[in-house]
Amino acid sequence: MATRLLCYTALCLLGTGSFNAKVIQTPRFLVKEKERKAKMSCYPEKGHAVVFWYQQNKNNAFTFLISFQNQEVLQQTDMVKKRFLAECPSNSPCSLEIQSSEAGDSALYLCASSLSTVLKCAIPSEHKPLLEPTQEAGAALGWKEVTEMNWKQCQSQQISY
Repeated sequence: MATRLLCYTALCLLGTGSFNAKVIQTPRFLVKEKERKAKMSCYPEKGHAVVFWYQQNKNNAFTFLISFQNQEVLQQTDMVKKRFLAECPSNSPCSLEIQSSEAGDSALYLCASSLSTVLKCAIPSEHKPLLEPTQEAGAALGWKEVTEMNWKQCQSQQISY
């Protein structure tokens, strides 16, 4: 009997509590054999222009996969470029499809949406901060909101998510 590797892909429903924002993912669970396609769909919050896909592995580490803004790819990892098909058409669900599943694909896949995105960059500590840290997750890492004044400073640095 041939050894089969099952890739478990669990999808979850995300919400923001008091705002009643909803991102709906389907299917809730997906089990595929090795080397099979696995397609997941995401229905972003109505009116949201930005969609993100993340992968959470068995060690609970999150990996950014791809982001879209108004149906256009903003950023994607090499893994997505090589092995995934992702799209976010207007008036249709966004989708993420693994073209040929591998052992490392066994994970939790999460979709999130936002009204807009703010580009962030790390400003070296030797520079005087131009802005107060944002009140987002990046604040703990000292990220600053990118403005016209500090964009040139950020261009020479790696963008952080």
